[in-house]
Amino acid sequence: MSTEPGPAEVQEAIIELLRTEELAVLATIDEHGAPSTSAMHIAADGLIAYMHTFQFNRKHAQMQQNPNVSYVVSHIPPGGFAGRHAIHSVQIQGKATLVTDPEEIQRAVTVSFEQFPWLADMSLYDNVKLPDQGQQVFYRIEPIRGLWADHRVRQLWRVFLEFSYDGRTITDCRPYHSARRSG
Repeated sequence: MSTEPGPAEVQEAIIELLRTEELAVLATIDEHGAPSTSAMHIAADGLIAYMHTFQFNRKHAQMQQNPNVSYVVSHIPPGGFAGRHAIHSVQIQGKATLVTDPEEIQRAVTVSFEQFPWLADMSLYDNVKLPDQGQQVFYRIEPIRGLWADHRVRQLWRVFLEFSYDGRTITDCRPYHSARRSG
């Protein structure tokens, strides 16, 4: 990219990143108010992310206790830092909601199969049921605000993001240098 992209171009770039990168680092909040992180597969439906997990693990318990989460997805080129002009990433603060609607559970399964071809060789999602009927669950993460960094625009180019109420559209991109400086 040679010029600074607007909100529509940033949104398309984020959607592409979410659909092509397989892993995110999810941060939840534990019972003491401390962050807790996990590497997770995400499946994206536009700007909405779905994460699959099991009811017996800490992530599920923490998201049930406090739905405020954050995640980061990055594209790091095969050459690592040598390819730094191609690095781009998104950091999202959002709300995690346990998916309980059968149609939305099926949508999460569908976008997961579209994004992860390796799922076809597994039976992992064969028996996904409603949360009160099984051990597997999906969470929908709706973005509230975020940070987009895109070194393809220029080195260290970043913007703050604001999202629509439903998390499906970027409503504002503010320059990173507009952040208040404290201390």
